[in-house]
Amino acid sequence: MATSTAFRRRLLLAAAAATVAAPRLASAQAGWPARPVRLVIPFPAGGATDYAARAIGGALAERWGQPVVFENRAGAGSTIGTEAGARSTPDGATLVMGIPAGVTIAPHIYPKLGYDPLQDLVPVAGFATSPLVLVVPAESPLRTFADLVAHARAHPGALGYASNGSGSLPHLATEWFLSQAGLRMQHVPYRGSAQALPDLISGRIQLMMDIIVSSLPLIEGGRLRVLAVTGAQPTTRLPGVPTVASLGYPGFAADQWYGLFFPRGTPEAIVRKAEADVAAAGADTRLRGQMWQRGAEIRILPARPFAAMVRADWERWGAIAKATGARAEQ
Repeated sequence: MATSTAFRRRLLLAAAAATVAAPRLASAQAGWPARPVRLVIPFPAGGATDYAARAIGGALAERWGQPVVFENRAGAGSTIGTEAGARSTPDGATLVMGIPAGVTIAPHIYPKLGYDPLQDLVPVAGFATSPLVLVVPAESPLRTFADLVAHARAHPGALGYASNGSGSLPHLATEWFLSQAGLRMQHVPYRGSAQALPDLISGRIQLMMDIIVSSLPLIEGGRLRVLAVTGAQPTTRLPGVPTVASLGYPGFAADQWYGLFFPRGTPEAIVRKAEADVAAAGADTRLRGQMWQRGAEIRILPARPFAAMVRADWERWGAIAKATGARAEQ
């Protein structure tokens, strides 16, 4: 009888706590944000990650009636900015722009990483994806994907490929392709796409797997030639361009995803409010059109499925890093 009474008492206390917590949760959701929100972008201004962050940040600022302050913290394949965001005060004042480089790739290729993405970042929502494009200068004699493979096979190590950072998705995706094709090239890392593309256009670097968001204006402007895309499916923004998988490398697929995270410890009510606001912003046809024009597709993933996707991506790139022997060049 005493045990039954104690059990009922615990149930009553738990119900009372839930009754008190519910209005507090609603109050926190309704009151946030009451001041500007900082969005840490782990790449320089002008590249694909910066563009996507400013697009979603602008849409959220309109919904919130509060400014979103963009802070570019570039370097070390996006790990400097990602760590800075993860180490911020978890009070809802800082969001982190997450991409594969800093969240699902870095732990496998950096011997000493100052944060654990799966422990130190709280997934809010995924909001967009985009493929990579394999591009060469417009004046390059390598006019097709077959030309590129043949030249690389005949001249091992002679071609240089750019990436938007050591440890970035383009870096790992290129190493994965080279491993599958049995080719060897020289890796030339930059701080971001905006820094790499001028050297690619001039011919100082021979090729690059770049995020389509960065390269598309240069492709359509006739300054770059695209040989293939890395998505599982072709992209409607570049009709007729084949996928790497369709050119003899089945299973090859490397898409950039974009998502928002909070530092670990951010109040649950704020995380849920931000999750709902990202979903609402993603339904905006203006934002969808804006991103599609640059080759990206709005694809909203709420927190739980987004967290599951991040975990699966973490495992996939871990296996690829191990198979290719890729390491960050620090």
